[in-house]
Amino acid sequence: MSALTSVLRWAAGADITLTDPDFDDQQLLYLIDQHALAGRLLRRLPAGPQWLRYRLGVPVAQQFADTLTRAAAHIRAIDDIVAALGDQPPPILVKGMATGLLTGDEHLLRCGDIDLVCADGASLIEVLTGLGYQRTRQPFLHELGELTRDGIEIDVHAYLPVPAYGAVGCTDFSSPEHGETWRQPRRPSAMNPIRHDRLADGGAVTVGRVSVADPCLLAIVLCAHAFLNFTNMWSLSHRAKPCVKLAELADLHDLVRHKDFDPARFAALVDDLDAHDAVRWAGWASTTLLGSNPLPVPAGTEPFPRCLWWDFWAHIPADREALLLPGWFDLSAVSALADRIELDSGRHAPAWSVEVYRDERQATVTVGLPQRTDAATERGRVDFGTIGTEWVLSGGELTAVGGHHAIALLPGRRVRLCYHLADTTAQVLVGVAEQDAAGTLLSAVLLPAVLLSRIPVGAR
Repeated sequence: MSALTSVLRWAAGADITLTDPDFDDQQLLYLIDQHALAGRLLRRLPAGPQWLRYRLGVPVAQQFADTLTRAAAHIRAIDDIVAALGDQPPPILVKGMATGLLTGDEHLLRCGDIDLVCADGASLIEVLTGLGYQRTRQPFLHELGELTRDGIEIDVHAYLPVPAYGAVGCTDFSSPEHGETWRQPRRPSAMNPIRHDRLADGGAVTVGRVSVADPCLLAIVLCAHAFLNFTNMWSLSHRAKPCVKLAELADLHDLVRHKDFDPARFAALVDDLDAHDAVRWAGWASTTLLGSNPLPVPAGTEPFPRCLWWDFWAHIPADREALLLPGWFDLSAVSALADRIELDSGRHAPAWSVEVYRDERQATVTVGLPQRTDAATERGRVDFGTIGTEWVLSGGELTAVGGHHAIALLPGRRVRLCYHLADTTAQVLVGVAEQDAAGTLLSAVLLPAVLLSRIPVGAR
């Protein structure tokens, strides 16, 4: 691996010798922040090479000082929330600074947003609103929303999902010959929730009023979160971050060494929550990137299927270097799978078309939908690898999130999206799916290899 990622792995605890100083300091400092490794690196610097201490000592110390300042602000914020809740059950802190607080080691503190699992979402959101927090993200699945005040972001969770492959893990993912449609049957993955009551069982008040889960449950939470980030390739928000955050893997080593970590309890929780896939993946990732598996469960082995979109899964090779860098999504690897991937749902996919124009660094994608549909909701995806869009058309209203600079619903039920591209990519992935009123997926088609040009690609 490169000199850049070798320093990151060493900071996270890998037993390697650093001999190559050929990296850009500013890029490394950015990645140290992305991987939340400032405290760990600062603690390990005295044992590292002199050239590393000389180049990174001061800026890493400043990064860590900033982390401690944010941690103090986060603790005060949670104190205020718990006080305002009164006799109601306090929320449980997961991820972020939870490991540092549980272990009492400030060098393990890391602060992004504040993830809280609550007993009563409505009450917690009411309290946050009363304290001056403003909603900055709407509810989605287990996330009841994000609320922000003075730069502090709080994610309110009804529960934490523990994903598992389910039927996906027993599938042959051999793609068809080039030019053929790859019809994928429904293969629902599995998910078990970790709710507030389970997290509170054995929880510990660590600093002020902040409550975190016990080390066994916290380790499973981190495995599940990292596994979900790895398998869910279609998350647009995660593209700007490393696919695998080394601090989460490093936390596992510290949690296993915690005096209250009980291997028998951990194994029982893995069985009860069906966390085998997540834990085995985490063991593989830690072995691959840090050199050892700290968990009392055998590490898994490749390949690990990854989700392209909705129920579409494939074996996508995991490049070790790319896993630790932003922009890890490799569109060429997806494009090599098939010209067309279609959900074999028993319902014929509607006749829709896509036209793509490219003019220098400007791109326009127009998706033509059928004139009539009995679907309650139509969803679409446009993905250039570095940026993309998820759009939804329901009840005649078009909404979208992503990196487009303009989107419009044109006459004739055509969705037009415009992009400023920062690179010279020549491919874009486009998909359309239908859902009924209950949210059940009726049909879905993914075109992984639409070429960009100055003329329309034409109907697909």
